[in-house]
Amino acid sequence: MLGTMENILSTGGRGHRSSTAPSAGIAAVAGAAATALNHALHLPRLHKAIPLSVVPLQLAAANAAVARFLIQAGAVREGDIPQAWDDALQVCDRALDAWIKRELGALHCLRPYFSLTAVDDSDSYHAMPRKGPVSYSKVDISWGECREQQWVIGDALEGLERQHPGFGAAVLDMLRSQSRFVYPLFTPDLACDVASYVYWCGEENEEVALDMECGDNAQERATMREEMVTKQKLDAAFPAWAVATPRKHRLSRAVLTRLAQDLPDPVARDIATDVLTLAKLRIEDAFRPDIDGEYLGYGAVLSWREDDLTVRIYDDLLQLAHQSEFCDRMGELEIDLDTPQAMRAWQRDMRVRFKAIRLIDRLIDRLSAGN
Repeated sequence: MLGTMENILSTGGRGHRSSTAPSAGIAAVAGAAATALNHALHLPRLHKAIPLSVVPLQLAAANAAVARFLIQAGAVREGDIPQAWDDALQVCDRALDAWIKRELGALHCLRPYFSLTAVDDSDSYHAMPRKGPVSYSKVDISWGECREQQWVIGDALEGLERQHPGFGAAVLDMLRSQSRFVYPLFTPDLACDVASYVYWCGEENEEVALDMECGDNAQERATMREEMVTKQKLDAAFPAWAVATPRKHRLSRAVLTRLAQDLPDPVARDIATDVLTLAKLRIEDAFRPDIDGEYLGYGAVLSWREDDLTVRIYDDLLQLAHQSEFCDRMGELEIDLDTPQAMRAWQRDMRVRFKAIRLIDRLIDRLSAGN
């Protein structure tokens, strides 16, 4: 290549052509130089069967045990495993994700995540133990929401109330009750409960908190009342039927069936149909995570207005919870590697939950108009 470069320099140094016509000699030399340069800079290619990273033998064997468990459980399809891969555990995690996406289908508002972690015999929760032999005994599966978002549903629910008294309340009530064990939602009534805990020392209003902070100083009390979330502000933020507990005068399934058939608005009919379908699902209180500290495993924040108090209360709850321990998972379970039938049972149990998640997602999308 150096010889070719010298040829270019010597050829170019003998004269300069003022004409723009191409020079066959220079073109030939330049082409030879480019070819030589390409060969010199060409990177070697690894065969596709060669892994891109090296996994220690003991860890590879332990990961293979997890892969064998998932295959025996039927959680992994042949098509989910690539032809070339580096780490069996990563492949299994991706395969589980592929199964979940097939079961859930496309979602509009919710973004659930599922995580699979191998647990070694020392009860250390990490995929690569630092010392000693690697021997996995269990897998830990947990799930939650990737990034909870605000969805404004007040206008839509009030519109349903105008179409039929109690209809908007029934929709909100069904979202609250059926999401509790599947995909918990932060709703206005929950915001009112949290406000008592975060701002009012667990009382029904702010008076005790004002007594503790301001005493009898009228000016300080007025200033603090203006800045804080008060009972009066909460009462003004939401209609009474949206936060009433216990729920009174619920619409029966027969009424919901009639609304799904007779309402003139097609969107309202679809909402009634989804609410009725969601109400019929039997969802057990299972796979609840161990909660240390504050619970933050919410899938979405349902606010009444764009700038109402729901979001402020939720943000203050997050800030308070992150000062100590908290739990942001919706569900979890441990399964021994010698019980693949337990994995199959979990997959069967999750199908009704996936159906509920799809319905909850569709209802939020319709109530918020996807905004």
